[in-house]
Amino acid sequence: MFRDLYDHRELIFTLVKRDLKIRYKASTLGFLWSFGRPLFLMLIMWGVFSLIVRIETDIPYGLHLLTGILPWMFFQGAIFEAQASVLANSNVVKKIAVPAAVFPVSSVLSNLVHLFLAMMILAVFILGYGTFLDSDLYPGWEIIFLPAIVVLQCAMLVGIGLILSSLNVYYRDVGSISEILLSAWFYLTPIIYPMQEARSVLSSLGGSNIIYYIYLCNPMTPIIVAYRRVLYGRYLSNAPEISDATLLAGLSLSVIFTITVVWVGSRMFQRLSRGFADEL
Repeated sequence: MFRDLYDHRELIFTLVKRDLKIRYKASTLGFLWSFGRPLFLMLIMWGVFSLIVRIETDIPYGLHLLTGILPWMFFQGAIFEAQASVLANSNVVKKIAVPAAVFPVSSVLSNLVHLFLAMMILAVFILGYGTFLDSDLYPGWEIIFLPAIVVLQCAMLVGIGLILSSLNVYYRDVGSISEILLSAWFYLTPIIYPMQEARSVLSSLGGSNIIYYIYLCNPMTPIIVAYRRVLYGRYLSNAPEISDATLLAGLSLSVIFTITVVWVGSRMFQRLSRGFADEL
């Protein structure tokens, strides 16, 4: 299947450009919504969890939130669009002999473009905080690992997208179920709160660290923490959210999870895609 995707790479890029044009065609602000949505969400959460609930973080809370919200919006948006991509292109699937996998893959890549655009506003925030508050907030040498984290998350989304998009052709409730699961997944991932708070609360529940280590098995947890670690490495060098050894162990589990979902997703998609034309 992946050889077919490579052979149709120009089609994938064409679909990505099409998705971007359709998304912003009738929009007055166009691609500026890539900045506006995460910024608006960050400001709401900053007001609630900084002024009312008062969550404390090692880095300024605005940066903490935005650094978690951007990868999550990439994650959530790619899943929503990938799972519906085969259905949305049913006419093409039924009439033209192209590998249907190009549709969920192009959905992930188009959302990756949104992530890159949204990262520009994060760069502005980091520049502002580093200039006026603390120069240690500028990224250090750890920034070289940022592309690896993005690639890992992107590969994970391709695997999940292949699974959900193939199931959604046969079971139309997949979209509603995934929406509910993603809502829970958001709060089980250290986006609003720091890892120190999660460990303190979870360790107190059972009197040990077992629940906390189960929490670390969430494949998005080390990815979100890794984004903050590589972007604010100098600032967090003396007091990281979790130790580097624990972070590497968590990322290793995320890699294993990613390899698994990509393998399962490719096998499932190949098998179920044989009946797409009849179901659509």
